[in-house]
Amino acid sequence: MSGRLTVVDEPDRVLVVSEDDPSDWLCAFAKRNDFPAERWADNMARTYNERISRTSSRRPPAASDR
Repeated sequence: MSGRLTVVDEPDRVLVVSEDDPSDWLCAFAKRNDFPAERWADNMARTYNERISRTSSRRPPAASDR
């Protein structure tokens, strides 16, 4: 998986999925007993997306700097 993540809300669970292929889910959080499934899924997707965004914004050093 190299793309961003997104969240899919289903009746009994919340999935963290690949934006490129929502059928390719990474994690499922069950909606049970007041567990904040949507918050956990949102945090997981946001944290991952921020991390890959920072990594992709870094440019490798120019050949003259090596």
